[in-house]
Amino acid sequence: MNIENIKGKYTEGTRIELNLMKGESQMPSGLKGTVTHVDDAGQVHIDWDNGSTLALNVIEDSFKIIDEDTKIKVLFIEPHKYPRVVNLNDTLEDMQKLVGGDIEEYMPFDDDVAIVCNESGKINGEELNRAIYGDNGHLLDIIAGKFFICYAPIESERFLSMPDDLLKKYEKLFKYPERITVSENKIEVKPYKPMSKSLER
Repeated sequence: MNIENIKGKYTEGTRIELNLMKGESQMPSGLKGTVTHVDDAGQVHIDWDNGSTLALNVIEDSFKIIDEDTKIKVLFIEPHKYPRVVNLNDTLEDMQKLVGGDIEEYMPFDDDVAIVCNESGKINGEELNRAIYGDNGHLLDIIAGKFFICYAPIESERFLSMPDDLLKKYEKLFKYPERITVSENKIEVKPYKPMSKSLER
C-alpha cells in the first residue's frame, strides 16, 4: 500500500460513496461523504453526510469516488501554510467560497495556468499571502488572502484540473509561506517554514 498514491487519489474535497464499512452498522451502504485528508497511516478521513467522521481503511472497507466529472484538481494556497491539492466543485459558488469572495483571474505566467483569488482581497485588508515574480525576477504583484491555481488553456471556456507536471512545478514554486512587509520605500518578502507540522498538509 503506497501512502502517497492514496493521498494523491483521495484529495481534500473528493466525494465518496460507501459500499461497506466493516463492523460499523450505523454506516449504511450508499452513504456519501467528503474527504478531509489522508493520514500517514493511509486512512482516508471523511466528513460523512450523516455527521460521522469515521475514517476509511482502503483495504478493509469498500467505497468509491463519485462526481469526478464535476470537480477539478487545483493547488490551494493559504497564508502561513504549505500549498495543498484540493478537488474543487466546478461551480462559481464553490470557487468563491474557497477564496472568500468574488473571484478574479490572474495569468502572470507563460504556462496556461491561472491564479484565482479574491478580487477584493487587498481592499478588504486580507492578509498578504504570496509574492508573484516575472521571468526577470522582478516583483509583479502580491496576492492578498487565499487563492488557488488551476489549468486555464486559452481554448477552454472553463477552468480545468492541473496536469501533474504543472501541479508539481507550482507546488514547488509556492511551497513556502512568506512574511511580507510593505513600507513607503520598499517591499520585503521573506519565505519561512511553518512551526507546526499540521500546516504541511
